[in-house]
Amino acid sequence: MNAVRRLRMLLVVAALLPASPVLAQTTLLDRWYTALFDVNRLAIADLLAEDVVINLEDLGVTQTKAEFIESLDEWEDVVKNANLAWQLDDGAEAGPNEASVLVCYQFPDNELMIREVFRFRDSKIVSSVQTTVGDSCESF
Repeated sequence: MNAVRRLRMLLVVAALLPASPVLAQTTLLDRWYTALFDVNRLAIADLLAEDVVINLEDLGVTQTKAEFIESLDEWEDVVKNANLAWQLDDGAEAGPNEASVLVCYQFPDNELMIREVFRFRDSKIVSSVQTTVGDSCESF
């Protein structure tokens, strides 16, 4: 078999393979944080499963999808003059339908480092558990 034909076969096989779960999760999370920081309610609603549970552990708050979207009015005021950066937490153990993320929120008066652990189902977020890692983003 010549090299061109072999290359074509490899391309066909690669196209038929499912996308990497990490790549799919990264794309979903990129959409999530963009929508969250832009306070895009429609995009956020589309990314969340109907039965999603959002747990803000440090605050002792657990929210449904409707409660989370309702809380975005307050979030919109908080995020106006803030910056956000996120990255996958490579050191954390995560299953095929999970991802652990480190998020740096930089507000005008303070910084906050958060770990957010997500679970996914059918390209939707079904769970998010947030915990504070620190009050600085130095190690980010």
